[in-house]
Amino acid sequence: MADHVRDAVVGLAPSGRVVDLFSGMGSVAESLADTASVVTNDALSFTAAVSRARFTGISRSTSPTDAIARIEAAFLSRRDELNAKYQKQLETEASALADRDDLSEYMATALHVGNSPKLAAAARRAAESSGSSHYELATLYFSAGYLGLAQAIEVDALRWAIDSDTVVAERDWLLAGWLAACSILVNAPGHTAQFLKPTTEAAAARITRIWRRSVWDELEGALASVAQVGSEAWRAENEVRIGEALDLVAGGGLRDVGAIYADPPYTKDQYSRYYHMYETLYRYDYPSSSGAGRNRSDRFTTGFSLRSEVVASFHDLCRNVSRMHVPLILSYPSNGLLLDAGYEFPAIAGLYFKNLDTVSLNREHSTMGGSSGSSKKKAIENLYVCSN
Repeated sequence: MADHVRDAVVGLAPSGRVVDLFSGMGSVAESLADTASVVTNDALSFTAAVSRARFTGISRSTSPTDAIARIEAAFLSRRDELNAKYQKQLETEASALADRDDLSEYMATALHVGNSPKLAAAARRAAESSGSSHYELATLYFSAGYLGLAQAIEVDALRWAIDSDTVVAERDWLLAGWLAACSILVNAPGHTAQFLKPTTEAAAARITRIWRRSVWDELEGALASVAQVGSEAWRAENEVRIGEALDLVAGGGLRDVGAIYADPPYTKDQYSRYYHMYETLYRYDYPSSSGAGRNRSDRFTTGFSLRSEVVASFHDLCRNVSRMHVPLILSYPSNGLLLDAGYEFPAIAGLYFKNLDTVSLNREHSTMGGSSGSSKKKAIENLYVCSN
């Protein structure tokens, strides 16, 4: 939808910045490069590191190769410490990778902070530690599930190396590349609500193949993929926010706004559960964890994904954007949760805006790794442009 949103923005010719309330990984901001300045906002904080690395800052002169060379010694030091600490477990994992039944047993009985009081206590100690001993989160939370143990150790060692780096201006770039490297090797179906299990020979082979790869080896390519977008002058005018979308438009803290773009959730699924691993890795805050998915206990929830609150959420959005006297551009499918609640967006928007233009497009929505049926489903995506 990003190109269609860009065309709508160009048609409006806003006199200020475009605020993307649910920016995610920044597709719309990228489409607006050198066209309109942007404010990206998302409730999940890991996305902010990616947005800052891509859409803000002076032009980078450091190559991925040079950045990696700068942090390599710290990485190797912490990796060696953790390898020594987990030597027996690493040997067990290596043996389990040779046989599907052994791998299934290894993953089914693996201990993590969500099922082991001992490891939960270890996580509390690590959270309160300083120096390299603080860096054990991925190992304690996500090994033998989303990542192999050897990979989780590398993830922790890399975070120690990044946090030890003295080039502060490149921190977001390194963190974004680190997360991107993790995403390449994560043992999950495109999201982290759950990890994949060796239920078939093919699934076991896939897990084995992925777990034998190195996160460190993926870092250079991942850093290259987090390229800066647009000109330095364009990036200087952009801003990155973290917070609840409705709070942002209600709070009055936005400046120089020319238009608001919103792409709110449209199903009953709370999207934070799909990305909790990346959020925990980025925040590195050792949260309480529960369930086989090892979820954070404080996952963000939004009224747009609650049938009892979705209508009020749309009223709040339209009311607060209208009082700002700027146009609202909104993406929402015809089969969204709002319809289940007995409403359609034009009926709500008409209470707050005089003009409403609609473009309807045939699209496919991901089923986010659903256990049955197709991975995609057809939908009509509507792009609404509301103005006074």
